[in-house]
Amino acid sequence: MAVAQLTPKLLNSFEEFSRKYEYKSISLISRMYKKERIVIPPASSAKIICEVTDSKPNCVLNVMMITAGGILLPMFSEDPPSGMVIIEMLKLITVYKKNIFCILGVSKDTKTLKGLLHYSVSSKIEYILLRKYNSTIFKTGKAEFNIKKAKKKDALQLFPLEKEYLLEEVLVGPSELNPKAALLNLQKTCNTQSVFYALSGKEIIAKVNTNGKGIGYNQIGGVYTKPEFRNRGVSTYLMKMLLDEIHQSGKKAVFYVKKNNKPALALYKKLGFHIIDEYSAYYIKP
Repeated sequence: MAVAQLTPKLLNSFEEFSRKYEYKSISLISRMYKKERIVIPPASSAKIICEVTDSKPNCVLNVMMITAGGILLPMFSEDPPSGMVIIEMLKLITVYKKNIFCILGVSKDTKTLKGLLHYSVSSKIEYILLRKYNSTIFKTGKAEFNIKKAKKKDALQLFPLEKEYLLEEVLVGPSELNPKAALLNLQKTCNTQSVFYALSGKEIIAKVNTNGKGIGYNQIGGVYTKPEFRNRGVSTYLMKMLLDEIHQSGKKAVFYVKKNNKPALALYKKLGFHIIDEYSAYYIKP
């Protein structure tokens, strides 16, 4: 087997590989899927390294992406690369980006990468990866609360709820919150993704959104309801609206949720999601 940077000659094989395994890393594919096609991102934003067959034409077997921000994203098949091949892939990765901030992906793959990189880990968050196979259209009925679909201009109004979500579900501690970066990311999400939110009067009390759009899957994220409005069906209603939109686009839904979030897991199972793997994020000490 050989190791190579993704080039236009490998794109067809890469896309064939991605259609089969993209559910493992929508975070990777969504950075490449533009206007209904796969494109190689500019070197200023990311680098993709592939394990390929020795024979011509080369076929893609496994993939890793490193983003300019230092996020390492593996997308491995059922036959992952050997330790020696991963080391060769990581050599090319670290030439592009020496300081890795986070390793995110299926747990068995992130654990392997963390071990071979020999970096010190500051924290680890464990998730469950879920996938919704069927395309059932839900009957949502009349909402108890006012439901809206967000636009970019709504980001500032949504930001207080987004901060609560980040502190409870994403970040390890309050010191990791960068308000400026978080607001910019939310504005981008409202502009390029699907975001639904609920209001009680003029107060925004809950939201759901996609955070990545791939070839055959959209990834859901940002699911959050204010504590005082929980257990009233708000998230369920918003999730059904978002899932309907995903299914009507001809795609399936994938989602990862914190391993210890039992109420959320129960909700997603009721909505038709099935557990398919464990997911992990390793944050690396600077």
